[in-house]
Amino acid sequence: MSVRHPSRVWFALVVAVLSLPGPARAQYAEAPSPVPVTNGRIVSAAQVGGRLFVGGSFTNVSDATGGAVIVDANGNLVPGAFPRFAGLVTQVVADGLGGWLVAGDFTSAGDQPFARFARVAPDRTIDPRYHVEADGPIRLMALAHGRIYLAGDFTRVNGARRLGLAVLDAASGQLSPLGAGFEPEGRQVAGLTFSSIGVYVSAWSGPGSQGRIWGFDAGSGALFFTRALTVGAMAATSTRLYLGGSGYQRPVWAIDPITGQDLPWRANLPFQPISSTYGDSTMVSTLLLDEDRLYLGGRFRTPDQFGLAAVEAATGQATTWRPAQAGIPAGLARIGPAVVAMTGATGAGPFPSVRAVNAFDVVTGALLPFDPRTYGNVRTLALANEGVVVGGDFNGIGGPARGGLASFDLATNAIDAWMVTLPPWAAIEQVATDGTWLFARARDSSFFKIDPASGAIVATHQVSAGDVVLGQMRVAGDALVTAVTTRSASTEVGVLSIADWSYQALPPVFDGGGGYVASLDVQGDTIYLVGPFERVNGVSRPFAAAISRATGQLLPWRPSPDAEVAHVRTLAGRVWVSGNFMRIGGARRRGLAELDATSGAATAWNPDVPVGYGVSPIIHFAGAIERGPDGLLYAVIDSSVRPTVSGQRTPHTVAFSPATGQRVTWRPRADGWIAITPDCLLTTAGCLRPAVTPPADLRVEQAGAAVTLRWTLPVEAPSRTGVRLEVGRTEGASDLLIADLPPAQTSYSAVAPAGGYFARVRSLAGGETSWATPDVSFAAGRPAAPLDVRATTEGTQVTLAWTPPSTGAPPAYVFEAGSQEGGGDLAALSLAGGTSSVTLEAPAGIYWGRLVAVSDGVRSVPSGELYLNVDATRPYCRGLVPNPPAGLSVAVTGTTVTLSWQQPADGVLPTSQRVLAGTAPGLDNLGALGVAAGATSFTTTAPPGVYYVRVIAVNDCGASLPSNEVVVTVP
Repeated sequence: MSVRHPSRVWFALVVAVLSLPGPARAQYAEAPSPVPVTNGRIVSAAQVGGRLFVGGSFTNVSDATGGAVIVDANGNLVPGAFPRFAGLVTQVVADGLGGWLVAGDFTSAGDQPFARFARVAPDRTIDPRYHVEADGPIRLMALAHGRIYLAGDFTRVNGARRLGLAVLDAASGQLSPLGAGFEPEGRQVAGLTFSSIGVYVSAWSGPGSQGRIWGFDAGSGALFFTRALTVGAMAATSTRLYLGGSGYQRPVWAIDPITGQDLPWRANLPFQPISSTYGDSTMVSTLLLDEDRLYLGGRFRTPDQFGLAAVEAATGQATTWRPAQAGIPAGLARIGPAVVAMTGATGAGPFPSVRAVNAFDVVTGALLPFDPRTYGNVRTLALANEGVVVGGDFNGIGGPARGGLASFDLATNAIDAWMVTLPPWAAIEQVATDGTWLFARARDSSFFKIDPASGAIVATHQVSAGDVVLGQMRVAGDALVTAVTTRSASTEVGVLSIADWSYQALPPVFDGGGGYVASLDVQGDTIYLVGPFERVNGVSRPFAAAISRATGQLLPWRPSPDAEVAHVRTLAGRVWVSGNFMRIGGARRRGLAELDATSGAATAWNPDVPVGYGVSPIIHFAGAIERGPDGLLYAVIDSSVRPTVSGQRTPHTVAFSPATGQRVTWRPRADGWIAITPDCLLTTAGCLRPAVTPPADLRVEQAGAAVTLRWTLPVEAPSRTGVRLEVGRTEGASDLLIADLPPAQTSYSAVAPAGGYFARVRSLAGGETSWATPDVSFAAGRPAAPLDVRATTEGTQVTLAWTPPSTGAPPAYVFEAGSQEGGGDLAALSLAGGTSSVTLEAPAGIYWGRLVAVSDGVRSVPSGELYLNVDATRPYCRGLVPNPPAGLSVAVTGTTVTLSWQQPADGVLPTSQRVLAGTAPGLDNLGALGVAAGATSFTTTAPPGVYYVRVIAVNDCGASLPSNEVVVTVP
């Protein structure tokens, strides 16, 4: 057995090994298997045999490297010299002991499940003592004063509330209480620097808004000052805090590092805007303090310099250092004899993209031969014995030429020698296969039939010669079904025969909205089409329609969603759709639904889409709904539940049971996928393989502080090499313990100290790691916490649901709501024990909430934080209301009145209908009586009189026009 946190192990192993076989479902490994990468975007993939064919806008491929590598003085990769980081690395800092501290938004480090922060030991392994669990990206890092300062978009670190700033003890990696009171006031932390006496943090709220800086005492952590200032860069000494920002007259200045007051120091350079386009908007966006010199980088020029200059740190006077043309640096570093500028910044915000790296001699400014030709952006540099550690959001360097289409061997993860010669204008946007041929669709709507063995192009067809904005294709047995939209919003649907490559254009015309097809799929003779259109052949079919493959004629399939549908997928006689809708097929469904293949009505399948999420409308994810080889249904969704400090939405991958709709798998760190094939769920990070089967039925047995965790091992996992136990302070966290146990072990016993804990287990198979079991909760000296707390909002109605604690039966729960995360300033609602859901009314607004179990006045640790957007989940309908009922007629027998009408044949479906009655034509002063959505008649009694009656249809967007009016005379 190996234990990953030896300094923090609080369990003592007492007993192990039972043999409890049982079934379990295989899923995908959590750690991606690195595959060769490209210097451009991969947008689609298809598997033929053991080979994965990928298409996109790239020209070269290389071996996967991860988010940090070591390169030599010429920028060439030193293979195997640094652990692989899966994801973005924003900063690498040498720790002075032969290792490095690494921060960013990565999901694993080496083979360890360390996310967002890790220490690389001198032997290039991941140090298990420095395990940080943060709920958002770590953007910035500094090592000083015996501490590690972290800044970014997080709100909790190791279970403790930390709003964008956290401090670790450098010797142990333990979280320090320093930074606990930091409040960025809704701003995004954008800058972090230090001197011998202080630590300085800057934050901003976006273009045009006021930023703020804070200064803290390096010894005690006490606040020196806070000041409203918008700055783009900082550098500090014990006598000055240098600031870079915008302004033609003062793009760089200095303030007192203790009081925050302006100092008379100025950079004595004749700053000029880089072009008349920017007017007086000159900006210094990065500073480097190196000995007695202050280097400035940004969007400025002087008479003989562009984007990069240096002044004397003491006086601000210009130096004689004259670098070659530098572009617009987004970061500066001193590496050996060079000042290195990471240049070519693009995009807004405090963390721009970087497209090039230039090194300048520190004495002469001459350009040095250092260019790590990475596939992606370089964001940080640090010295290493072999050369330079380079970190960023890249995953490859160099590699052979491949023009938009390449093949990988899935057995070896190596690039094939296979090549196909495509026209130079052919940027590939979709790849598919029928098992024999490979098909590729180019950006200009050219379709290619390719021999997957030789790479020979067998046939080519171009559907449209217009300016194409979107294309789609789907293999349907013996043909490709295609949809191509030009800039004129004209969409052509057609059938391209695989055998003889003949083409038949079908007659549908799409108009209204965007007027194009975003996704299509085929089942038998039916072609299902979805997208931002409102009519098909003049008939109202908002956002979803079906046509005959043989004739192109419109079919009666009518889901009537209340907002855009982005994707459609047909599998084994079933039809799934995803998008931004809240109602579809006559039922409420949050962005994901199964529809009857003939009528379009919603089936009983109601997926457990988390509150605040909508299924991603991102078009280039060609497989935003897909069935995996494990039988689960995967979907890409966008989150507003846990926005970052900067308010960004985060795409996630979620898997659902196709039988029940239950959320089976939760991947909060995944960013969607490119394709799902029999052997690979391909993401931007690599290939997730079908994983070793995870354990099942994790449960807790507890007597006082003595705890035993038991689980069931799957029978069909002969490749299992171990079982990993993870324990953390919060649900899903593993900041307390990661222990690798023998492959046959089925229990773990310990005495737990006072506190609340969450645990899960996984199967290991060599370098592969299975999905985790669902968490269990337990505690000592307090109640165990509830699990999987979730919320649903419909208007002002909030429904909370949760799973009871794994041990104990708390007599009560308390739900706390606050105006910010971690606060309970608005409400503390007591809920009965034994319940697992409650529905409440809440005023409109934005809230944070958490649930605790309570027993004898003692509280459990809180659940994960919920973000509640009350009254903001109303459907987005684009003004689409139902069409009016038609053919209203009346029959009167005595005082009994019977009204009859027909439902409209097209348009969106109503949620209800109303009978309007008035004393004169067009009035409803006598009342509006509610009627069921699908009703076509209504019977009531009425006193004698003459009435004017109409019927309207209603949905969440509003009411239809009225039906024809009838006069009702009751004798």
